Amino acid sequence: MLHRQQALLAILQQVGGEASTLQIMKWAFLLGQETPSHGGKTFYQFIPYRYGPFSFTLNRETDALVRNGLVEKTGQSSWHLTSYGHGQQNNLPKSIIQDVTSITQQYGQLSGAALIDAVYAKYPWFTVNSDLPGRRNIERPTADLAIYTAGYEGKTVDEFLNLLMRSGIRRFIDVRRNPVSRRYGFHKSTLQKICSSLDIDYQHFPGLGISSAARTDLHSTESYTSLFENYREDLPNRGEDLEAVQLLLQSKPSVLVCMEANPQYCHRNVLAYHLTGVLNLPIQHLGYES
Repeated sequence: MLHRQQALLAILQQVGGEASTLQIMKWAFLLGQETPSHGGKTFYQFIPYRYGPFSFTLNRETDALVRNGLVEKTGQSSWHLTSYGHGQQNNLPKSIIQDVTSITQQYGQLSGAALIDAVYAKYPWFTVNSDLPGRRNIERPTADLAIYTAGYEGKTVDEFLNLLMRSGIRRFIDVRRNPVSRRYGFHKSTLQKICSSLDIDYQHFPGLGISSAARTDLHSTESYTSLFENYREDLPNRGEDLEAVQLLLQSKPSVLVCMEANPQYCHRNVLAYHLTGVLNLPIQHLGYES
């Protein structure tokens, strides 16, 4: 079991074994925000959602706790530790256990509504998508038009989409040939659904990607240079997709997305430079510092 999943069990154990999904989300968020350990190196990341901070990854991983007989869920709103879950020994680092205790002592007695009030007051960014009337404390930003690019390598879907939202992005242009991933949230069908729930338009252009076969044996600068030169020379043959993307880039802040974190090792950089020559828009790489 992952440490972050064990942290959820520890929270439930310390609050008596029963809580709502909303409470679990807020306690986990506060553990990540307000403690020295931040819940651990690979703890959940959160995104502004209907009632404040939410983690699609956390929500997904609760299924594993249920499958392992540690937790029972009533619908989508209530969690209960099983007798097995109550007796589960925790091997979390001492620092994380101490931080879980700190959070449950400070916030463990608060109702869902009181937790929302506390989180909204301290973390206004997480109110931008709130469904609660009059509770959006700041406006969601909208970026200037540009040719934005981003790679999700090393990020959870929550962390990545939060980056896009903070950057003012309103449209996600997926330029992967094959939009599949072992990392939760980045398979096309799941990603499209999550983007829709966050009011981010999702568009996929497999014709602007590079086939897996062409990406084999990329072990040197020369191999990448050759790959991208071939891609650049072939771009005029992808005119229909290029024209569609040009229109999208001109209509609202949009980002070209692929997997690689470093744009210099991704075809989206070649695509961006081709498009900037046509549209006269600047290129901005999000979430990456060379």
